[in-house]
Amino acid sequence: MQEKRDGERRRLAALARSASGLAFLALLALGSCLQRDPTGAQLTPTETSLLVQADLTGTAVAVVVVQVTAPDISTPLVFNIAVAGRLAAGTITLPTGSLRTIRMQAFDAGGIETHSGSVSTAILPGANPPITFVLAPLVGDVPITATLGSFTLTVTPALDTLLVGDTVTLMAAVADANGAPVAASVAWGTLLSAVAAVVSVTQQTARVTATRPGTATVVATYGGVAGQTTIVVGGLYVSPTGSSSGDGSRQPWDLQTGLNGANGKVRPGDTVWLRGGTYVGPFTASLTGTAVAPIVVRQYPGERATIDGGTSPLETFAVDGRWATYWGFEVMQSGVARSCDSCIGLRPTGVYVRYASDVKLINLIVHDVGHGSYTEDAAHNIEIYGWIVYNGGNVNRTRSDGHGLYVKNDGNGWKIARDNVIFNQFGFGIHAFTSAGSGTLKHLVLDGNILFNNGTPSGFDNPNLQLGGNAIADNDTVTGNMLYFSSGGGAIVNARVGFNGLLNGTAIVRENYIAGGEETLDVGYWQALSVSNNTTVSDSGAVYIHDTTTVGWQWGGNQYWRDPAAKAWTYHDTDYTLAAWKSATNLGATDQGAPGLERATQRPREPVQRAPGGRPLRGAERAGCVRRPDCERDVRRRCGPDSDERCHPTVAHRRLAQATAPDRPAV
Repeated sequence: MQEKRDGERRRLAALARSASGLAFLALLALGSCLQRDPTGAQLTPTETSLLVQADLTGTAVAVVVVQVTAPDISTPLVFNIAVAGRLAAGTITLPTGSLRTIRMQAFDAGGIETHSGSVSTAILPGANPPITFVLAPLVGDVPITATLGSFTLTVTPALDTLLVGDTVTLMAAVADANGAPVAASVAWGTLLSAVAAVVSVTQQTARVTATRPGTATVVATYGGVAGQTTIVVGGLYVSPTGSSSGDGSRQPWDLQTGLNGANGKVRPGDTVWLRGGTYVGPFTASLTGTAVAPIVVRQYPGERATIDGGTSPLETFAVDGRWATYWGFEVMQSGVARSCDSCIGLRPTGVYVRYASDVKLINLIVHDVGHGSYTEDAAHNIEIYGWIVYNGGNVNRTRSDGHGLYVKNDGNGWKIARDNVIFNQFGFGIHAFTSAGSGTLKHLVLDGNILFNNGTPSGFDNPNLQLGGNAIADNDTVTGNMLYFSSGGGAIVNARVGFNGLLNGTAIVRENYIAGGEETLDVGYWQALSVSNNTTVSDSGAVYIHDTTTVGWQWGGNQYWRDPAAKAWTYHDTDYTLAAWKSATNLGATDQGAPGLERATQRPREPVQRAPGGRPLRGAERAGCVRRPDCERDVRRRCGPDSDERCHPTVAHRRLAQATAPDRPAV
C-alpha cells in the first residue's frame, strides 16, 4: 500500500514539472512577439544600409533629402544626401521590415522644393534588390530618376578608343553600401558585339576586341546593379601609301579600294578617313549606305588630303552610289594647260556627280579644274554645301569654259547648292543650264552662295549666276546669294534668270545682293515669277526684263542703288526710268531706287549690243569673232558622226555644235 502511495506522489510531481515547463515556453514565445520588454524598453531590430543615387542633370537641384517612415518607426528617419557634379549620392541606414516608405525631396539653392517622389517596399536584412523610382518635377518639366540598392559596380576604364583589331582589358569593382569590396563574379555583355566583342576572363575582368568602326557600350552586372564603359572604335582609313591588301585600320587602304567599299568591309554608318597627302587620280566612288546610316568619306582632322587629277582627260572625282557624304577634302588638277585653238573641256570636271542619289558633298575645296562640279540630270537629292571653288576652266579662240557649279535636275527630288564661295572661274559661277533633250531644270535650290568675278580670267562675258536653258525650268529658288563684279570688269550680265525665249514655270528670286555688270539682273520667260527684297548696285543697267507681259508675276520690296531718274530699267528692249518702268511693267510698286552707292570706279554706260531677239552679244561676238564651222567637225572627230551629250562625260554637257550659232549659249 505504501509503495502505491509513493508512486502516485512521483507521478503528480512529474506532471507539475511538465506544466511549469510549458508555461515557461509559452511566456518566452509571447515575449518574442513584443517590441518592448516588460519594463517598456525598445528592442533593437535588425538594420541595413542602402545606397542612394539620383541623376540631377538638367535641374537646378542643390539639396536632396531622404525621409523614411513606417508603422513601427515612431520618429521619421531623415538623411541629407550629398550633391556633387549633378549627382546625388549617399547611404541611408534603416530598420528592416515591411511597409517602409522612402520619400525623396529635392530643393534648389533658395530652399524651394523642386521635385518629390516616394516608394513603399519591404527592406530585408543583408542585400536588397535595387529599387528605381521617379521624382516628379514641381517646377519645370525635367524628372529625376533615383535608385536604392545594396551594391555599387564600377567599370574601368570608363571610356576607351580603339582601332579595328585592338583589345583592351576591363575591370569591374563591386562594393557594398559601406564601401567594402565584394568578391563576386560579374556578368558581361554588349548590344553591339559587331563593333566590340566582350569575353569574361576572371571573376571581375573581361577582354574587349574592336571588330569594326562604331561606338559600343559594354555592361557588367551583379546583384541587380550595373556598371558600364564606352568603347569607341575608330573609323576606317585610306592613305596615299595604302594598299588594297590593307585592313583599313593600322594598315590603311589605297583610296580607290576604300571608295569601292573594300570588298564589303565598308558598311552603312562607317566613316572612311582620308589621311593627309596627295592622292593621284582620277577616282570613282561607288559607296552605298542607308537613309539612317550613310557612309561618310572625310578628311582626317588636322591633315590635308588632296585629290589631284594631274593631266588625265577623265573627271578627277566621279560619284556614283547612294546615301553617302563626301566631306572636307581638296580636289584639283596639277596640269597647266589653259588654252587651245578650238577645243572644249580642255580641263576635265573636278567632281562629276553621275549615277548617284541622296548624296551630300560638304566643304570641298575645288580649284584649277574644268567645271568645279557637273551633276547629271537623273542624279537625285544632291546637296553641294560649303564649297570653295576657284580658278577653274580654259579658253579657246572663241569662248571660255569651266563653270563653278554646273547643275540640272529632272524634278525627281532636289538639287541644292548652298553656302558655296565661287570666284575667278573661266566660265560662269553657277550655271543651271541644260541643252534641249538632255534634261530639265526643276527643283533647284540656289541659296546663300557668294559668287564674284567669274568669267574675268578668260576675258569672255560670263554671268556669276544663270538659271535657264533650252529646256523647262520650274519650281526653282534663288535666295540669299551675293553676286559681285569688280568695276570695269566688262561683264554684261551678273545674274540671269530665264533664257533664250523658252517659257518656264515658276521661280522665286528673293533677298539676293547683286552688284555690278552692265545688266545687273537679267530676267525673262516665266509663267509665274516672284522677285522680292533683293538689292542691286549698278553702274549701268539695273534690271532687264525680256517678256512682253508680266501677268502672273509678283515683284516688290527691291532696293536699287541706282539713280531712279536714269534710264537703267529695261522692259522688252526699251529703257526706262524707275517710275516709268514701274508703269510699263505694272511691277515693283514697293521697289525703291536711290543714287549714292554706285561703286567708286564708274564708267559711262555704253549701248549694249544685242543679237536679234534682245540677247546681249557676248564678248567674242562684240569683237567681231565668229565661231568656226569646223568646231562641230572637231566634236564629230572625237565622238563620232552621231555625237550627242553622252559621247564623253567632259564634252557631253558642252555640245560644241550648239555653241557655233550666235544665238546659242556659251554652255
